[in-house]
Amino acid sequence: MTIIKTSNSGWALIRHIIYFLLLLFAEQLPLTGLSLASSIVSTQQMALTYLLGGLFLIIAILLTIIFWQVYKKAVADNHFEFEQPLRRNSWYLILIGFIVMLLINVASMPFMKTSGNTNVDSLTSLLRSFSFFMVVFVAFIGPILEEVLFRGLFLNWFFPHQRTLSIILSAVIFGTFHVDFTSGSVDPIYWLSKILLGLVLALIYNRTKNLKASITLHILNNTLATFV
Repeated sequence: MTIIKTSNSGWALIRHIIYFLLLLFAEQLPLTGLSLASSIVSTQQMALTYLLGGLFLIIAILLTIIFWQVYKKAVADNHFEFEQPLRRNSWYLILIGFIVMLLINVASMPFMKTSGNTNVDSLTSLLRSFSFFMVVFVAFIGPILEEVLFRGLFLNWFFPHQRTLSIILSAVIFGTFHVDFTSGSVDPIYWLSKILLGLVLALIYNRTKNLKASITLHILNNTLATFV
């Protein structure tokens, strides 16, 4: 089943690539800004910490609204996708997806590097400095942004008539996005685990035809990872 009607013209593909890259860059801005701020803010400067953390969340929420509007426009030919509630079958699939993601995490965790993962180390550092604000972002806002980008837009913009290819590419790009190749020390197990998690999310979205399903699953996964 094709979710939307997509132009096959080369210009449409180029336009979607440009939009996707711009949104990918924009999605990183709040965390990048907070990382820069954390390097100049000491733990004793509580007022400044709350100010920067609040500003970070406001920007992230505004960005989420923009992302959602872009997504709605991208699926304008299928209004029911973002209007329909999650039905019983969707919740069953979310539960199955959550169990599979839990198994992936449990199976891969013992083989991951305990240190040296730049992305994980950076998030851990920010969680220490901006605990509440980062928990809200990682557990709720981040999943929405990533699902709109890697599932809602990618699967509708790229290879919509070749669903298997689109799903696989979405998972690989999602997993690669979570790995810092510039550090010179890439954990292949961590990379593979993220690809597999992205694959589960893409399959759930493709099966339910409802982005709310993959968003809910992503939120459950990140919330568990944040508090465990």
